[in-house]
Amino acid sequence: MLISMANNKHKQKVGEQRQQQVLSAIDRIAGRNELPFLTTQKVSKESKISDGVLFRHFSSKEAMLSSWVEQRTMQLHNLIVSMPVGKKGLRYFLKELLRNQALLTFVCCHPMDVAYLRLSLETSRQELWQVLYAHIHLLADKPSNVSVESLTDHLFQCIYRAWNPNNPRREKQKEKLMTQLPWDTQSTGEAALPDKAVLQRLALNDSGFVFDPVSGLSFTANSVALFVLRFLQHHDDIDALFTAIEDEFDVNRSEAERDLTDFFAQLRKLIA
Repeated sequence: MLISMANNKHKQKVGEQRQQQVLSAIDRIAGRNELPFLTTQKVSKESKISDGVLFRHFSSKEAMLSSWVEQRTMQLHNLIVSMPVGKKGLRYFLKELLRNQALLTFVCCHPMDVAYLRLSLETSRQELWQVLYAHIHLLADKPSNVSVESLTDHLFQCIYRAWNPNNPRREKQKEKLMTQLPWDTQSTGEAALPDKAVLQRLALNDSGFVFDPVSGLSFTANSVALFVLRFLQHHDDIDALFTAIEDEFDVNRSEAERDLTDFFAQLRKLIA
């Protein structure tokens, strides 16, 4: 009797380990954005579990995916309900999500080709969007000139960029998102940007001469300032600007943010 009970416990433990191997294999497949092309053969190869053993625990590909969606949905729910309110809660959520690669993949990866499971996945993501929207809506220091819906979409886009396996800068973006909310970059100069219409009217030449035809004022810009002005005449994305400066001039993010904060302040005095 005791031997039988011990054997049953051992089988149960082995079965649970096999199931976790399969779910972890699906995490890795989804992490490469290959979930739409998932097959039992791929899961078998990724998990290093033979087809025969695999089908002892899961009757089909759909059963594997269903278990994966169910477990990751529960993990996401547990993380959501543990969020404190306000900015502290958003930062807590982002840190925990970005540290959990499996859960981050669940939130960001391309959906599977099984219709009812794809719907379950999208429902979980929509519920998360609604929760983040509600938290952002209650923030007292959020940007006043941007809708809560746009801020929520922006946050989701930043989360995706921090996960995207095809993004060579994802680790840097993940590190940044773990320390500040996307719109907090405004404190480094974004809010101090002159109006885009003002920037677009500036006449620039390659020597660095800048002329404002409305005010009649002119000044000379160095190569970095000229690069910034030309970029801002065509783009509004401050994060993309910092990235472009890092790539073009081989400076780190903190240096770029510090220098641009000073430049934006001077610029506003000249052409506001």
